[in-house]
Formats: sequence, structure tokens, C-alpha cells
Amino acid sequence: MQLPHHDTSPARVEVRRNGARESVHLVDIAVVDPDGQVILGCGDVESHVFPRSAMKPLQSIALVEALANSAAGPELTADELALICASHNAEDMHVTAVHDLLGKFGLDARLLTCGAHWSIDPATSIAQAKSMEFPTKAHNNCSGKHAGMVVLAQLMGTSADGYAALNHPVQQRILGVLEQMTGLDLMQFPHGIDGCGAPALSGPLGNWARGFAVFADPAGVSDERARAIAALRQGIAASPKMIAGTGRACSMVAEVYGDAMTVKVGAEGVYAAAFHNLGLGMMLKTRDGNRRGAEAALGAVIAALGFPPDDRLTPFFAPVLRNWAGDEVGTITVCLN
Repeated sequence: MQLPHHDTSPARVEVRRNGARESVHLVDIAVVDPDGQVILGCGDVESHVFPRSAMKPLQSIALVEALANSAAGPELTADELALICASHNAEDMHVTAVHDLLGKFGLDARLLTCGAHWSIDPATSIAQAKSMEFPTKAHNNCSGKHAGMVVLAQLMGTSADGYAALNHPVQQRILGVLEQMTGLDLMQFPHGIDGCGAPALSGPLGNWARGFAVFADPAGVSDERARAIAALRQGIAASPKMIAGTGRACSMVAEVYGDAMTVKVGAEGVYAAAFHNLGLGMMLKTRDGNRRGAEAALGAVIAALGFPPDDRLTPFFAPVLRNWAGDEVGTITVCLN
């Protein structure tokens, strides 16, 4: 595909069984530069979307900046930088890291308001059910983000009570960062509450992609913000398992491509990416909210931008459908138009 390329028809992810089409996922895709110029577009790049957890790397900038301005604040490790951006599996390494991060600042997981749930990874969930009676808030897949928000409250000198409410100083600080990165007044668009209890903001697909383009190429932001972005980029690349976990696309992309690319999943078929070496940002969303279609589309975008393929990513980007006996029964293919 020759770039720039912009087609008003959405990308098509086709599921075929014995060669016959069984399902189709339609995907809107925006890949833009820091000025918002569309480099690769499929479908409605102005569609209003909730990025959900895909915006965590952008949200985390607020904490890293606050730490840089704190004379007494300890530095975050690579594991902790990845953790505050994570939608993790609640494997032991994730849960331990949440407690360690909070403990570093004299805080406790009981302050978290994200709620508790079993691991989103089936094998981990089974192991948890065998070893404990019920999960804790630290097991929530968003507990790293929430731990970071509680730490941010402390650094701002404000109470952590109600930290997840949109009108709390913590969320207002994060909102300011998001608006600067996307170039939007986000309050003109609908907002709600995410599954973890934090604000769920929405806005045009292309503007969210622009936020990740600035994350990829922070030449136009302050030196302080550029350093915060670089720390998050490098932390995720250095600790790929912390951003998601075993068997997860975000972690495998970070393992394969290192700090050339930052990829983050969001609920309801969303993926965001910062292509650092190209200075481009992306957000995509399947119209039906299906993550299977989103991962296949992500792989097609990565290929279209010229990144080399890697067999470790095939189960996510070009999965083979198999029955319970392990026999191949179908394929998933992508057309970017």
C-alpha cells in the first residue's frame, strides 16, 4: 500500500470457515502525524469513540511530570512505569508491583476504588481460584493506573478521597494533559464511567490518534513532557510483560519491537499505537466492539507501515481458527481497502 492513503470505507476483517465468509468486523482506523494529517485512514476518522484503557499511556504523563517536579519523590522503575499504563493479567508480578508501588509512597491498596475481580487470563484465574478465597482490588486489571492516580493525589497535596471522580483535582490534572495531547476540549464530547470507575472520555478517532502521534514525536511539547513521554516509552519497552502479561498482544508487540512502538489495547475493540521511529500515532476501533477484529487490523497497520513481521505475533494478527481437536477450520484476513 502506498502512503498516504485514505479510504472512507472501513477496513474489513473477514472470518472464513472452509473458505466461506462467516463473519465480518468493520474497523475505523486513523494513523496521523503530530499535526493531525492523516497518513493512513480507513472508514470514519472523525467518528467519536471512547478509547477506554487505550489512553492510559497518555494519562500516565501527568504522574511522571508530577514526580519530576517533586523534590522528595522517589523515581519509578521500568516495571512501575509500564504498570501505570497497564491493563494487566493480575499475574503475581503485577499484583506484587501494585503493592510495591503504593508502598514506596507509604500508601495502601485499600485506597483504590477500582473494585476487585479475578484475572482476565483464564489460566491465571484458575490458579487464583485454587489459592485464594476472593481477589482484591490489586487484582483489578486497572489497578496499576489507579495506584498511579493515588500517588498523583499525594504528590499534588490533595486527598485521595474520590480521586476517580471527574471533578477531583487528580482527574482534572489528567484531563488537562489529555486535552493538550489531543488538541481538543474533551468536555464538549460525551463522557461516562469506565469499568474500573475512572472517567471514560470520548472524542474523534483522529484526535486520539494525534495524541499518540505527539507521544511518538514529542518535539512540539515542553522538555518536561518530552522527558515524561520518553520515560514511559522506555519503561514499557524494558518491561513488556508488565503492560499486559502472558499471552497478550500489547506485551508481545513491546517484546518484538521494543521502543520503536508503543501499543495499548482498550475495551470494545480499541487499539492505540505510537510509532516512535516514524513520528506517527494511531487509533482504531471495530464498529462491533470485537477485539479479535481489532488485533487483526492492528497487525495490518503495522505491516502497511513497513515493520518487519514476526512469527510471535501471528496468533494475534493472523490467527488460524481451530476446532477443539486442534484441526484448522478457518482463517481471519484483513483488507485495508
